[in-house]
Amino acid sequence: MLQEEYLEKIVEKLKKIVQSETSSIEKSADIIVKAYLNDKKVYVFGCNHSAILAQEVFYRAGSLAIYIPIFSPGLNFIDTKPVLTTYMERNERMGEDLVKSSKIKEGDVVILASTSGRNPVPVAFALGVKKIGASLIVITSKKFSSSLPSRHSSGKKLMDISPDVIIDNYADLGDVSVRVSGKGMGPTSTITGVFIMHLISMNVAKRLSDKGIDPPVFMSSNVPEGDEINEELLERYEDVLKLP
Repeated sequence: MLQEEYLEKIVEKLKKIVQSETSSIEKSADIIVKAYLNDKKVYVFGCNHSAILAQEVFYRAGSLAIYIPIFSPGLNFIDTKPVLTTYMERNERMGEDLVKSSKIKEGDVVILASTSGRNPVPVAFALGVKKIGASLIVITSKKFSSSLPSRHSSGKKLMDISPDVIIDNYADLGDVSVRVSGKGMGPTSTITGVFIMHLISMNVAKRLSDKGIDPPVFMSSNVPEGDEINEELLERYEDVLKLP
């Protein structure tokens, strides 16, 4: 059955992440905790479907309140027709200008998701982040990325620019896992990417708690005590969460 085949592929990749990427996830948590203790920021960026990871952890029940998503016009499906987003992701200058337009500073942390790791915007963005002196955590597929050349003028892919951490999401070439009538289907990178993001978050929360610090975790506003608990976080992070 297709359901069982897809489930098997997803579970296999999730297990691989736990077995092989735990040290990278824990290193990411250490970097984020250090930044948090030094009043630095944590940004999350991805283009198009990779932007879903930033959406998933932002203002989310069970997620940390520290994440600042970078949502760019032209690089998500909310405000841009999808065909244009493909061309925009291949515009190298766009990646450079995104960094220049951001508030990223030395000592901050940027989590950058790109499954192929080859398009000009994420590569240019990553190079800009490194130049600033922020820590860079990359979520990508080593298999996918190694299979194709870079589209960036430098010839580099995300794996080539020495991120502080690389976390493999184990997506296959084309980000498909099941063949249906000869067509590749069953994407995996969103499911594995969300899994990785929440593993990072939980490891950050555990490290803060071990230091005697109450981790800033949102609770669902649909449970009785949710609004009361979240109110303090809404005030603390109002620059990101509230209207100007």
